[in-house]
Amino acid sequence: MKLLCVLFAVLLLFSMAVPGYGQYEGACKGFCASVCGKRDEWTFRRFCKNKYCCLPPPKKGK
Repeated sequence: MKLLCVLFAVLLLFSMAVPGYGQYEGACKGFCASVCGKRDEWTFRRFCKNKYCCLPPPKKGK
């Protein structure tokens, strides 16, 4: 029983450590807006309802 608890805890910690994993499919990783900027990438997500999910460009130099 202890072994099962340890395996479950390790699986839970691993799933939290992987970026993007564990978020439900409709989540927007950027911000919701009616109009995105020219440099932003946009997608449709259920989380934003009638708006766009805008993803800003990655910052250079980091």
